[in-house]
Amino acid sequence: MLQALAQHPEVAYRAGLASAVLSIYAFWPYIRDILTNRTRPERASWLIWALLSTVSLLSQVYEGADRSLGFAAMQTLGTVIICGLTFWKTTGLHFKNEDSQVLTATAVGIWLWAEMESAAYSLFVTITMSMMGGLLTMKKAFLDPRSETWATWAAFFVSALLAVVAVGRADWLLLAYPLYVMVLSGGIMACMAVGRLVQKRRPAVDPEHRQHLTLSVMSFQRAGSPSASE
Repeated sequence: MLQALAQHPEVAYRAGLASAVLSIYAFWPYIRDILTNRTRPERASWLIWALLSTVSLLSQVYEGADRSLGFAAMQTLGTVIICGLTFWKTTGLHFKNEDSQVLTATAVGIWLWAEMESAAYSLFVTITMSMMGGLLTMKKAFLDPRSETWATWAAFFVSALLAVVAVGRADWLLLAYPLYVMVLSGGIMACMAVGRLVQKRRPAVDPEHRQHLTLSVMSFQRAGSPSASE
């Protein structure tokens, strides 16, 4: 029954429209939280996503796409804005070693993407590169769950689910990307949830105990200094 409902033209149309609107809205909470210093995005992730979305948009323009350009352009614009805000809010332009490795692999992947003529292989390379950037954000979401915006990833998850409904049939070439977005968004939310749970279970350090510990360390340092041993 669910399959028949998903294949209904009206259901597929409304699901596709809702998916597009929700995916565009999802950028707003993230941008708002960056501007209010509540969210600290992973720079390498958003740089990778901005590059991929820009290349994808330009390739669609080259191929002569027209009706789909509006949605693709909005997605690219939102991603590029967040990428720009991430660098604007961050001091220093250096990347961590793992970020540099992922960015290098992404550059190679973009070159391979440009050389491929098969849509299936191109999609596979795109999803692989995007997931590499997503793994960096998942790691950060686990270590610092409050540095990400839950509402944004929840909106992307629901949007991707609606996109799956909008496909309306078992076409894995069309289903691959929305299913990937569901995995990515769900993974980031899961890392945030587990990270918060781990932080809650860590024993809280009493302020007086912390102060006593600090004074003890300072006393130990003074005792071990050259001036103290003379």
